[in-house]
Order: sequence, then C-alpha cells, then structure tokens
Amino acid sequence: MAVQNIKFHSNSSNLSFNVYSQLRLKLITGDLKPGESLSIRRLANEYNYSAMPVREALRQLSSEDALVGVAKKAYRVPDLSSEEAAKLFYVRAALEGASAEIAAKKVLKKDIKYLQSLSLSMDYAWKKNDASSFLEQNFLFHSYIYSMAQNPVLEKMAENLYIRTGPWLAQGIKNLSNSNVWEKSHDGIIKALSEKDSDLARKLIEEDSSWGKQLYQKELG
Repeated sequence: MAVQNIKFHSNSSNLSFNVYSQLRLKLITGDLKPGESLSIRRLANEYNYSAMPVREALRQLSSEDALVGVAKKAYRVPDLSSEEAAKLFYVRAALEGASAEIAAKKVLKKDIKYLQSLSLSMDYAWKKNDASSFLEQNFLFHSYIYSMAQNPVLEKMAENLYIRTGPWLAQGIKNLSNSNVWEKSHDGIIKALSEKDSDLARKLIEEDSSWGKQLYQKELG
C-alpha cells in the first residue's frame, strides 16, 4: 500500500516504517478496533524493537489523526460516535468520487486488469468468510483509484480518510452488515472506468464509499 511523505529520524527509519505500515494495515483490516489502546512498551516487546521506532510510528499515525495520544507512552484508536463516523464516511465518499471522475479520463487497460484482479480477490475472500483479507483488498482497490487520478494532494487526503474510517468500516462489515451487500459491488465501478464514463464512475464509487455513512446514520436511529 502507498505511504506518502512520511518522515522518520534516520537512525530508525526502516524500523519505524515497518511498525507504521503494520499498524496502518491493522487499522484497515479491523485488527485494531475503535477505542483500543496501544502501549509503546507492549508494541516494542511485540516487534522486538527499542521504544524509539515504535514511538515515531505512533506519533506519525497520531499526526494523521489515525490515533490519538492518551498518555505519555500510550495511544488509542479514536472511539468515534456514530455521528462522527458517518461524517468521515461522507467526506471520504466525496473525495473518492472526485478521484474516480478524474481516473476515468486517464485509465489504461493495465489499470482495469489490476482492478479486476482485486475485485476477484475480494469475492474470493468474502466467500471464504475472510473479512480481513477482503478489507485489505478493498483498500488496495480504492487506493489504486486514488493514484490513477495523478493528483498527490487528493490521493493523500482520500487515503488518510480511508485509514481513519478503517476500524469503523471493519466493524460494520464484521458485526453489523449482511454479506450480500458487498457481493459484486465493484463490478459496476470497473465497467464505468473501462468505458471512461466519468460521471457514472463518480456516482458508483460515491455510493460504495457512502455505505459506511448510511450504516452509522442508521445506528443513530
């Protein structure tokens, strides 16, 4: 997965990047849940690293609002209200729609082929009841569309919002949703992109990304 403009101290950059990437993936796949605490000491023991690279990785995620600091040596996954989660999904859908609209004008055959492979992987993961794999492939699908837009600012903002909504999307898929909602949900997006139909691509990706907003709005009653 892409990681952009990440700055770590030179002495521990590789270790920090490794921790950062693994924690980021855990946010995407729901292995880190809303409200879950992360201790620098516990993570350092888990990765068999010193505290410094772990601290740098956690600080980076905190600077991106993916984590929040709760004590000198601890962080946690934001425990959003349903209303706050719905708002994040709303903004994410708008940014993803813009990405898809631009991407449809730039798409190449190799892009369609890659997106189709990710869609097949998602279908396979869902049939195997492997939500974590599904969520990882889903992120790669959306992230690739961001990159196709060739707009680094838009890509960074959309990807950041995806990471921030990751634990909530995972919670919805694993605990609140019916699997039928997700079956073949990306085929129309791929078709619209392949036909360079920018309006339809934007509409469909916004509908796909708005699923989380609609889910948590229902939770509000």
